[in-house]
Amino acid sequence: MSCKIDKRAAIAEGAQIGENVEIGPFAVINKNAVIGDNCKIGPHAMITGYTTIGKGTVIHIGAALGSEPQDLHYNNEKSFTQIGEGCTIREYVTIHRGTEEGSITKIGNGCLLMAFSHFGHNCQLGNGVVVANASLLAGRVEVFDNAFISAGVMIHQFVRIGRLAMIGGGNAIGQDVPSFCMLQDGAIQGANLIGLRRAHWEAEVRDAVRDAIRVTFFEGLSRPNAVEEIRQKVKMFPEVEEFVTFLEGTKRGLMSGRTQEQRKIKK
Repeated sequence: MSCKIDKRAAIAEGAQIGENVEIGPFAVINKNAVIGDNCKIGPHAMITGYTTIGKGTVIHIGAALGSEPQDLHYNNEKSFTQIGEGCTIREYVTIHRGTEEGSITKIGNGCLLMAFSHFGHNCQLGNGVVVANASLLAGRVEVFDNAFISAGVMIHQFVRIGRLAMIGGGNAIGQDVPSFCMLQDGAIQGANLIGLRRAHWEAEVRDAVRDAIRVTFFEGLSRPNAVEEIRQKVKMFPEVEEFVTFLEGTKRGLMSGRTQEQRKIKK
């Protein structure tokens, strides 16, 4: 199938455009961009740098993908931006390429990045990630598969957001949020039970993960002691092992659990 490219779009010689691609007026596609089949690129969007867009991705008006990183260490190194297949990138999203030579900012398959969200250099998003309006991810943030980040969230550099984690709107995240957790009011509130049900988890597995989260955040234990207690007292389904592995891999530490006072208020 032929492409539908508005005559007012600016496409540099050397850009690779797949089959059945739509490009709107005043979009700018630079020479090192690779656009997969069946993509749609809206008006005034800009694809620059060494940026690859996977098949079937839709990019809305004014999005800017592959720009230079906002990093004082960057010195015109050749670095990359990689957008997966089937993503939706809404209005005025910004995604910056990596800092170091050969490094990549990567967005997985099937992600939804809502309007005005920002993804700094070397961010790594898994598959099925949702990031709502105006959330800001600093450089080198890692977000695991199917995590949900609500609107107006600010995430510090090097932070990890675990698989199927849920971040409530308006939070500032300075440390890791483990897989399967729900965070609101600046603290871990418990398991992301709605997300786990939607993922079709068995009740027994959900209960085991809830126990592991309770031990980690609500029993006053240090992280090594919590890991030891989980291994001794919680049935080690693969999902519980995944949770423990995330705890053991943290470098920035973990966001704290809600306090006794906060729990009383919740009641």
